[in-house]
Amino acid sequence: MKIYLVRHGIAYEPGEPGYEDDTQRPLTDKGREKMNKVGHVLKRLNVNPDAIISSPYLRARQTAEILAKELKYKKNKIEFSERLLPASQPEPMIAEIIEKYIVEELVIVGHEPCLGLLISALAAGDPDLAINVRYGSVCCLSADDFRIERRATLEWLLTPKISTKV
Repeated sequence: MKIYLVRHGIAYEPGEPGYEDDTQRPLTDKGREKMNKVGHVLKRLNVNPDAIISSPYLRARQTAEILAKELKYKKNKIEFSERLLPASQPEPMIAEIIEKYIVEELVIVGHEPCLGLLISALAAGDPDLAINVRYGSVCCLSADDFRIERRATLEWLLTPKISTKV
């Protein structure tokens, strides 16, 4: 299985007038533009998700919708998980993947620190490694067996700076 972990694009700052509710902060125009470019690069890399899971927060949902459009994935099939909220721990999300997603390619859209913890737990078996995923970055992991401690291999990490140059 290929797992693509994507941090949402640039959003309005917390507490900015009109965006006091953290769950409802949308992407900025720059955030949308960069995510369109990231989606285009993923398409060129032949990413073809069988499932897209997103945090329910607006900025993550918008990011997932942009990627779905670029990757020709039906927007109405995007699934949402409370296990991808910013403060979520990795093990419940790993359990959800094992239980619900027997697929070839899975795209997961979320936040920091949740994504960094998830990558650490999957690739190193230790969620306490200091991994910080930048806005709009994509981390590709490959996984064969979720029953072992180090469940996945880090294949590549695409930062927005790289993807907007391609």
